[in-house]
Amino acid sequence: MSHHIIRKIRLAHCKRGPSRCEKCREMDQGKICLLDIGPFKNDLAQRRVIEVCLDGTTTWREFEVVRVFEDRNQAAQYAVENHIDDVSY
Repeated sequence: MSHHIIRKIRLAHCKRGPSRCEKCREMDQGKICLLDIGPFKNDLAQRRVIEVCLDGTTTWREFEVVRVFEDRNQAAQYAVENHIDDVSY
């Protein structure tokens, strides 16, 4: 089962980051994104992690960007329509 949250994160192209990758430098800006923090079982991909609070416990979870929103209003509307409570801009 997947779990979605909305956060403002810095986009990245690869794990080398903006200091060593031209494409990452071009993408190095904060965007509001829909993130899937669901369990990734039997998956050998490396993913970034984000700190989240689940059931009152703070933990680090792998995430995958599902969607990038144009602005805060679009993200807020999506959160209401899809019953996403965990939103932080």
